[in-house]
Amino acid sequence: PRYPAVIRDLALVVDRTVSHGRIADIIRGFPLATQVAIFDVYSGRQVPAGKKSMAYRITFQSPEHTLTDKEVNKVLQDILNRLARETGAILRG
Repeated sequence: PRYPAVIRDLALVVDRTVSHGRIADIIRGFPLATQVAIFDVYSGRQVPAGKKSMAYRITFQSPEHTLTDKEVNKVLQDILNRLARETGAILRG
């Protein structure tokens, strides 16, 4: 690729019934999110009962220009908003 990629990790807390496929499909629906990979699933003492933590590595890339942090942060916030609305996901903090 002509322009560099930006990689961000995202850890979410979701209901146990929410699937990886559902989360990944939502993230992939954003044009600048070119790759989505899950790298951790956890449920235990640090996560509320009935919930699980799912961690993703998202690659952002534009075919037209080098992305700025501001652009990536905006898309990431849009992703979080849609995930919250459609799956109840919250950012693990």
